[in-house]
Amino acid sequence: MLGLPQSTFNHWASGCTTTSGNRKPAFITVERPGRGYTVPFVGPAEAWIVRAFTKAGVPVARIRPARERLRTEIGIEHALASDRLKTDGAGILWDLRQEDATFDDNRLVVVRNGQAAFGEVVREHLKHVEYRDGYIGQVCIPRAFGTETTIDPEINFDQPTLTEYGVRVDDVLDRIAAGETIADVPDT
Repeated sequence: MLGLPQSTFNHWASGCTTTSGNRKPAFITVERPGRGYTVPFVGPAEAWIVRAFTKAGVPVARIRPARERLRTEIGIEHALASDRLKTDGAGILWDLRQEDATFDDNRLVVVRNGQAAFGEVVREHLKHVEYRDGYIGQVCIPRAFGTETTIDPEINFDQPTLTEYGVRVDDVLDRIAAGETIADVPDT
């Protein structure tokens, strides 16, 4: 659904070991109740943002320490899902508007080293995110031919949903798997 390989999501959710043997911890939110993973809404929301950052040219190696610094020094547990997190394509930035009203809207701090940065922030990928109470509340993922999928904890219990119809994606796929043609599905 997020437009990235399952193996990449798995590495982000469970961590991974590099070829040199170094262990990289997970950096998106998952829960481990028992044998498998449960991914609450905040996990895919964080993954959507990480995907957007990597598409903007920010290496994962810079996202991990910036996320940890935000969590420990500034006190935001789900920093990747916060509406105060931005990117300029060079690093993860912390939006100071919430901290100090004297800062200009474009003045941001590079989390990695605390230096100020100015310039237009890459926001194209964030236009599909709706924030509620300071955190991601809904992600609308555009697809081919104008179809959009919504992931929202308040719609269909967090299940990916065809935005225009309010129908769960799994329900459509189940009908196709049961033998209905793609042309027949919207008619019923």
